[in-house]
Amino acid sequence: MHRKFISTCIILTLGLIIVGCEKNDKTQINVSVASSLKEPFLKIEKNYEQENKDVDLVMNFGSSGSLTQQIKQGAPCDVFVSASIKYMDELKKDGYLLDNKYEELAKNRLVLVSNTKDIKNIDDLKSDEYKKIGVGEINSVPVGQYANEVIVKEGIKPYIEEKLVYAKDAKEVLAWVVSGNVDAAFLYKSDTNHHKNLKHYDIDENLHTPIVYPVGVIKESKNLEQSIEFNNYLLNEDTKKMLKDYGYIS
Repeated sequence: MHRKFISTCIILTLGLIIVGCEKNDKTQINVSVASSLKEPFLKIEKNYEQENKDVDLVMNFGSSGSLTQQIKQGAPCDVFVSASIKYMDELKKDGYLLDNKYEELAKNRLVLVSNTKDIKNIDDLKSDEYKKIGVGEINSVPVGQYANEVIVKEGIKPYIEEKLVYAKDAKEVLAWVVSGNVDAAFLYKSDTNHHKNLKHYDIDENLHTPIVYPVGVIKESKNLEQSIEFNNYLLNEDTKKMLKDYGYIS
């Protein structure tokens, strides 16, 4: 009995060592991605790892501004996908990008949404019916920055400023409006793709900076060749078609 127990322990230990070795043999690619792209990128992660058994994608989701600061502070990142050209230009200017360039992955639309109210116009937000309005944090969240451009351009900021509630990223804004914690919110149209019950009002694209998702390889990547391959995978037609299915514009 004692020998059998020892043999079983040895087999289990060897199995764990083999599994550990297989995991360590994989090339790890750290991908920092704007939180508004979380759903499609989880699918991309699964598909890519199935097609490339020697690669382990590690996804880091967050606001584009926060991710940019992480990269500058030395956090591991091989490929970066931002929800705003602004932050990619910042990295380009400071010399973080491979070949000092990035490419457009997809586009999006800005919408004003509500779980309870039928919004007819941006001016509706001035009404007493709207007590809390969800927006992304202006200093670091692109969807909040686009929303602020609209609010300022339409001249309604003085009327709604005290109603604005700021979120750490687009997904938090979405959670607030779905739960009814805010009466309305500024979101990307793709965020409403799986929430058909949300009422939404399409915002005129001339009221804000174009919403573009750029992608680029970080120059200091420790696995440059594999990172370039993944970057190219993101830019292929199949991936762009999949993003379109999620509500993004190719």
